[in-house]
Amino acid sequence: MLLAALKPEKSKVGDAAAGAPCPSRRRPIDLVHLARQTCGDRALEADVLGMLGRQLDTLMRRLDGAREEDRRQIAHSLKGTARNVGAFRLADSAERYETALRDETALAQLRLEAEAVSSFARSLID
Repeated sequence: MLLAALKPEKSKVGDAAAGAPCPSRRRPIDLVHLARQTCGDRALEADVLGMLGRQLDTLMRRLDGAREEDRRQIAHSLKGTARNVGAFRLADSAERYETALRDETALAQLRLEAEAVSSFARSLID
C-alpha cells in the first residue's frame, strides 16, 4: 500500500524526562511525527491524510465478514499504516486486535480509534 512507503521514525527527544507524553501524541494523529515523515511538505501531508482516510475506510469495511486470517492481515496492515503516519493509538488498538481476534472489546476499540483518526484526518484536509 502507498502509505507503507513512509517509514516510522523513533523520537530523538525522550518524553520520559518530562514524565508526560508529547502533547502532539494526544491527538488521533501525531502531527509532529507526520511532519517529520513528510519533511514538512504540507501538500504531501494532505495527500497522505487523504490516502489514510481512504485506506481506513477500505480496511475497516473488509473486516466485516472476513475470515480470521484475513482479519489478522487487515489488523497488521492497519498497525503499520497507523504507525507510519503517527496514529499511535490506532496502531496500538490494531496490535491488540491482531493478537486477540475474537475479543469483541478489542474490535470495538479498533473501530472507535479508526473513526477518530479518519474524522481527524478529514478535518485537516477539508
